[in-house]
Amino acid sequence: MKKAFSAHHGLADLLLDLQIAMQNCDVWDCESPTEQALASNEPFCIDTMAFEQWLRYVMMERFRILLETGTDLPARCQIAPMAEDAFKSKPAENVANLVACLNRIDAHLSGAV
Repeated sequence: MKKAFSAHHGLADLLLDLQIAMQNCDVWDCESPTEQALASNEPFCIDTMAFEQWLRYVMMERFRILLETGTDLPARCQIAPMAEDAFKSKPAENVANLVACLNRIDAHLSGAV
């Protein structure tokens, strides 16, 4: 139980870091996706929304629900590479911080931390 609590607590901290990084990269204030967009079956809902929408309204919300309910976290994650590609037009230093946050989330969920 202690290990699960620690993993959940760590992810909560990482999600806060991600929110700050998204704000600094000017991708936090994005439009809320429609119900149709949320119904996508494609990875990252790539066919119906921008990556920043998926991060904020899909990934982060799903993780928050897992944290609130104490549900098991995913055993692995690979989000950072998608962010590198999706945000390549943004200022490099802000993207680097955002990708670093996602790398920490990926490592945390994959047990590499």
